[in-house]
Amino acid sequence: RREGGGGKGVKGPSKRMFKALSSAFTRGPDLKADIIDAGVELKNSKLPWKVHEGKQKDNGKPATIFSFELTPATTDAAATAARNALRRLKKLRHPSLLLFIDGSEPPADAKTGKVLIVTEHVTPLTTWLASRPDQGDEATSRGLAGLCKALHFLHYDCNQVHLNVVIPSVFVDKAGDWKLGGMELAMEKEAATSNGLKPLQPLLVRRFMPPEVVRDNSQADRVAHSIDIWSVGCLMHEVYVGELASPEGLKDTRGLPKELIPLYQSTLKSNPAQRPTGKDLSQNQALETDGVWVCNAMSELTLKDAAEKQKLLEEIHQRIERLPFPLLQYKVLPELLKSLEFGGAGTSAMAPILKIGQKLTPEDFAKDIVPGVVRCFGSQDRATRFGLLQNLHTFAQHLTPQLVEKDIYPAVATGFTDTVPGMRELSLMSMVHLVPKLSDKIVNSQVLRAMAILQSDSEGSIRCNTTICMGKIAQYISPSTRDKVLLQSLSRSLQDPFPPSRIAALLSLSATLVHFQAQDVARKLVPAIASLTLDGEKQVREQAVSTLRNAVTKLEEA
Repeated sequence: RREGGGGKGVKGPSKRMFKALSSAFTRGPDLKADIIDAGVELKNSKLPWKVHEGKQKDNGKPATIFSFELTPATTDAAATAARNALRRLKKLRHPSLLLFIDGSEPPADAKTGKVLIVTEHVTPLTTWLASRPDQGDEATSRGLAGLCKALHFLHYDCNQVHLNVVIPSVFVDKAGDWKLGGMELAMEKEAATSNGLKPLQPLLVRRFMPPEVVRDNSQADRVAHSIDIWSVGCLMHEVYVGELASPEGLKDTRGLPKELIPLYQSTLKSNPAQRPTGKDLSQNQALETDGVWVCNAMSELTLKDAAEKQKLLEEIHQRIERLPFPLLQYKVLPELLKSLEFGGAGTSAMAPILKIGQKLTPEDFAKDIVPGVVRCFGSQDRATRFGLLQNLHTFAQHLTPQLVEKDIYPAVATGFTDTVPGMRELSLMSMVHLVPKLSDKIVNSQVLRAMAILQSDSEGSIRCNTTICMGKIAQYISPSTRDKVLLQSLSRSLQDPFPPSRIAALLSLSATLVHFQAQDVARKLVPAIASLTLDGEKQVREQAVSTLRNAVTKLEEA
């Protein structure tokens, strides 16, 4: 084989290798997410960002991908700003900042290519405002509080200023939380002087800039973060009142909620030093909504002792009806499940979890709540398991037979021999909900054996509930086993010294007569029931007479 000239080019394996190498260099960046649409322009942005729907490769979850295309016509200022947005966001982590997942940019000297930023899945604030959901005022106040927290983090923990706090820089996640992005102009505070801002003038949104920046006043050198605070006031105006056409429009407060007007006016102080900090704004009572309170309470839950946790969770439970559904499903519920599973919240977390669960579709309940609850059945914390068993009836219908047999029943069965009577009793009564989803093998070899032992428990209430449970699960016991076990179990309970147990046995017999052969009713049940018509307890005698009538009726129909 000849190499080099001859005009025939590369052949065979060498040609395939050349193609592979060529593809590797032209394919583009290998991001952690795939772009799955053509994207839309980010409305009203100074830079021509496109917003794409994306899908994360490792878990299939949705993502948002921002793309900025470099062309020979792109100005140096715009290219630098787009790269700055990627580099700044990549290094920052805060609950109210866009969550960075991945990104890429062309080489420094490239005149073409794309700056790509992959983030959590969000919606532009512009889009969200156009179709503001129910309880939008609550969500807006919570969003503003989060935005101010993000700015305080930038200003005081990162020593940076944002300089682009405008509506196109804010996004909304599925929980309704606002996330600050748009880091194109962010810089260190000490660099944000009047001289430092001059190169950025073409990219600054001037209607959002305070007088000291618009007039190139040296006051901007002294309180750099106050630029962003002024912009927060302008953003509030556009959210509540409408697009800001000129600085004079800031005087119009007609669309603002009355309680927000003092806060709004404080951001627009002519003296930069008198403007509040982001922390001052986020902690202002005007933004203290139920949603803000609950989110703050959830973030502090792990730091509280048991009594404080219970008090907080009870308060959260009371406020649930006043919260937007997306916040409940995507933020409050996951945090409650974590506190139940890992935070020692015990039974206190169950009430708000199940209250939120009532608002979910069966599919979402199975997806969002069941996995966490199932894991909690294996908890060593007795209070957690106690709470789960107390509330089992509210979510048992969402449990699959596979989950019950593999994960839940083995954990519940340990309660049959617990030293605490209440745990033995709840474990027993849970069988009413679990037995219909267990295999015959488990029911016959394990459940019935455990119930036979509990029928001799030292606690009368447990013996009574064992009898009640036997009557309720009788229909799920295989006929061959039921014929042997049911009559023996209920006949034994008829002789229990605890009167409620004898009444429970009579009631169960009435409910399960359909499962007995006529000869067993005549020869075994009727004599045993008849003896109780002379019982020392009036309630037992009355129930015995009623059950005896039912038995005779069955014999008459035989």
